[in-house]
Amino acid sequence: MKKYKDITEICKEIDLIIENKDNKNGYKYLYYDLVNVLQKKIEYSEVVVFCNTVLKIARTKNRILRHLEKDFWDFINKLPFQLLLIQRIEISENEEIEPNIDYQNQGKKILSRLLGLSKEILELPDDNSKGSELRRAKALKLIADLINYYIIPEAKNLFLNSIKSKNSTEQYNALEGLETYYEITEDEIDDELIKVLNEIVKETNDRTVASTCLNIQIIAGIINELTAVCKIDDWKEEHYI
Repeated sequence: MKKYKDITEICKEIDLIIENKDNKNGYKYLYYDLVNVLQKKIEYSEVVVFCNTVLKIARTKNRILRHLEKDFWDFINKLPFQLLLIQRIEISENEEIEPNIDYQNQGKKILSRLLGLSKEILELPDDNSKGSELRRAKALKLIADLINYYIIPEAKNLFLNSIKSKNSTEQYNALEGLETYYEITEDEIDDELIKVLNEIVKETNDRTVASTCLNIQIIAGIINELTAVCKIDDWKEEHYI
């Protein structure tokens, strides 16, 4: 019967890969180890180790690590739901949360560290690689998920910083984040953002990106659904072959 690795052992396996000391086989099963970890109680100390390892992966050029990075970010994006469903940790809504704060509430403390990781990833230089696109997009997705539970003062600016990204997935996740932001807040949308959203609609070849830009404006009360439908029809005439 297979013995699954815990988070500490998973992270040690990554260290071996970085040091070129891995056995060339252990890493192949890390996906299943991560899935197994999600079924158990996860301690804050383990999350800290995991986040530090994810940063190591981001800063290291290695073919094996690029292959594994998606699995690590999929694990991270599932953690908020794991805390609620598996660990039954209480997550208080409508409280403010900041990155890397030692909160008394265990769930909030863990999510604060994950928020810190996301910010650190977005602060890394963007080398326009597939790996950079993946981690930046996943970091934005995590922030977008967290604003459903907590008030994140920096969230809006983090999304705005990425809506013009040349990385399509990063751009889309940033726009989805803004969409969620305007759904759950009463903030008014400013003229400059409306201009940027309309420019994106005009330039993008991705219908989901165009639709999201228009839906943000619907949510913010700038246009109605009929206007959005007309704009999408115009977009299709310009971009569909």
